[in-house]
Amino acid sequence: MKKKIITILVLIISFTTEAQVLVVKVVDSLLLQGNYQKALKHLEHQEIKTITNFDKTASIYQSIGNHNKAIEFYVKALKIKEIDAIKVKLGKTYNSAGLSLNAIKIYEEIIQKDSTNLLVANSLGKLYLSNRQIKKAAEIYQYLKKKDTLNPNYPYQLGVALGRQKKLFEMGDSYLEAFKRDSMHIKSIYRLAKFFKDLKFKDSTKLFIDKGLKIDKNSINFNQLKANSLYASKDYKGAIKHLKRLDSLNYKSVNTFDMFGMAYLKLDDDIMAEKYFKKALKIDRRNSTITYRLASLYYKRKENKKAMYKVISSIYYGKPDLDRQYYLLAIILKEDNKLKMAIVNFEKSFQNNSQNYKALFELATTSEIYYKDKKIAYKHYQKYIDKFEERDKKMTDYAKQRANEIKKEYFLEGEILD
Repeated sequence: MKKKIITILVLIISFTTEAQVLVVKVVDSLLLQGNYQKALKHLEHQEIKTITNFDKTASIYQSIGNHNKAIEFYVKALKIKEIDAIKVKLGKTYNSAGLSLNAIKIYEEIIQKDSTNLLVANSLGKLYLSNRQIKKAAEIYQYLKKKDTLNPNYPYQLGVALGRQKKLFEMGDSYLEAFKRDSMHIKSIYRLAKFFKDLKFKDSTKLFIDKGLKIDKNSINFNQLKANSLYASKDYKGAIKHLKRLDSLNYKSVNTFDMFGMAYLKLDDDIMAEKYFKKALKIDRRNSTITYRLASLYYKRKENKKAMYKVISSIYYGKPDLDRQYYLLAIILKEDNKLKMAIVNFEKSFQNNSQNYKALFELATTSEIYYKDKKIAYKHYQKYIDKFEERDKKMTDYAKQRANEIKKEYFLEGEILD
């Protein structure tokens, strides 16, 4: 009797397994045709609800981006039996649905049971990083890099975690370890280039930038770093070469166009400089700095009306520290013989930056021309001498000469100036 029961059970299990295999084959065939709706209906109409059915249903929903339905069916599968492979899928789905803390909880449960699951540990490390659990991320990647001494990704991710903890030199060492494990690991090479750039180690910076460009000459990141490096070294033609590469890659940014313009300006190509400053302003028309650059360019070309318009715009769009803009506007106004307005703007320039000695000097000279009362100019000259005697010999000599002459004139009229 027992043998008959066992035989019947074996036959039932065998038929059930074969039925499940057939269901999966039909579903896979429908999916190959792209007909996921029929596949879902086929699974839904099965009388026996198994882990395989729920798992397959969940994976279809996940593939079409319906994460909540995928979660629902993975949970149903796990209620029948807890299987780590399905837990991993549920964790990924939670993450895709934006429920990263749920995903972390799932992965932590798996790791507590099986610390050798390095794939889950790596996923957990990434989630710790994205959720600002930096110390936990560092611990995970310390563990992973010991378990797998060949994978460059683990010391690289550890470097990211250390950087976020402001452990900069440990961060650099970790990126170097990743690079030693794989000299083609471009993420580590980029981080090392930036690391040495921040330390102002020019040779090491250049070494890693060039390595990155050798691997990928069209890398936006490395071309940006190279252009910056060459510009800082005053190799403006070299910087333009890499800026052109960025342009050809359809990379457009205010900073790139600004550097383009400045590089051409340094090479005395005002037409090209103007072109790229204008391109930068198309992206950010309220950019005070670039508007000021254009104002300076127009002033250099004696186009005072354009210069005045741009410098006024720069002041309007600018931040509180506007001493350069007010200074240039005042210079233009002074040349147009609008002395009162020039004085107002020289004063504003100096008020915005009390170290702008040129603004104070011009305030003194313009006041002397405009006001009959020369005591006003004398006060400014004296202030210039007191604060900035060592800044510019010619200006200081002139300020002292005029202050003495004004003082002498008032003395002859019976007034002593302090």
